Amino acid sequence: MRWLAIDHGTKKIGLAFSDELEILSSPFEVWPQEEERTLARLARLCKEEGVQALAVGLPRHKDGAESATAPAARAFGEDLAACTGLPVCFVNEHLSSAEAERLLRERGVKAEKRKALLDAAAAAVILGELLEERRVKGIPAAQLG
Repeated sequence: MRWLAIDHGTKKIGLAFSDELEILSSPFEVWPQEEERTLARLARLCKEEGVQALAVGLPRHKDGAESATAPAARAFGEDLAACTGLPVCFVNEHLSSAEAERLLRERGVKAEKRKALLDAAAAAVILGELLEERRVKGIPAAQLG
């Protein structure tokens, strides 16, 4: 199943894709958040890339409670699902940006480039966690879970 993951923000969104076999999670791009225009662009992208499911990062606190920005991310994911007709999974994104920052730094990406790539890398971290959870639970690629 090919997934598109979204690290939702009020100013920009990070995007990442999985491969069909749900093995790899790869950062794609960072787009400005332009609400309706972004939804339309994402719908086209999903069609062009053969996306079969959506993963949207849901901001949570350390204790698991949803943060103040979670309702906006949830609404965006639901709007995108309605716009594309694709199923959506909301994934806890707690510490995904910190993990993305660590991975980029570890790979020697310079600070100015890290900032530009961070949201897409965070989307890849979010998607990687979802794919790993699906593997651990033995959920077949054809089944949303």
